[in-house]
Amino acid sequence: MPLVSTAGAAARDSDRMADPLNVLIVGDGPVTDALTSFVPTLGWSLSVTSTAPAIGPELDAVVITSHHEDVDGPTIRSALDAGTAYIGAMGSRRTQTRRREWLLADGVTEDALTALHAPIGLDIGADQPAEIAVSILAEIIGTRSGRLAAGAASSIGERDGAIHPELAPGEAVCPGG
Repeated sequence: MPLVSTAGAAARDSDRMADPLNVLIVGDGPVTDALTSFVPTLGWSLSVTSTAPAIGPELDAVVITSHHEDVDGPTIRSALDAGTAYIGAMGSRRTQTRRREWLLADGVTEDALTALHAPIGLDIGADQPAEIAVSILAEIIGTRSGRLAAGAASSIGERDGAIHPELAPGEAVCPGG
């Protein structure tokens, strides 16, 4: 998928959070589709790609929905190196472990990994792609406002146990592809 951009809406000058964010989504599938429809309503600029891009300082948030080893790890490393304010990655605990091992083996420090929101999203019981997109966007907003940092108790990544505790191990299906 080629890089696609849409311009965000104008911001309100009086609101400290009114400055539009520049968001990059890396991946495809139903959650990416939902995010792509929601992000512009927040007045944020959006780019979407399914390949591993070089991340520059102009990006405020990088959301990884990809589950491809040749895309997600390099994208996370690039976003960490660029000092991106919000970096989140979707995927199961097993996927997060695989990514973490790759990142550590490829020069990312434990300290740097504390900036990664993974699994991505707030723990609101989201199950459908649009609900997952809402939980991701809520986590970005909470992080941006300073009310939620990587490692906060309300992030899925900080809760012990299964992402979907109501399902038996292996029964959860990732709508991201």
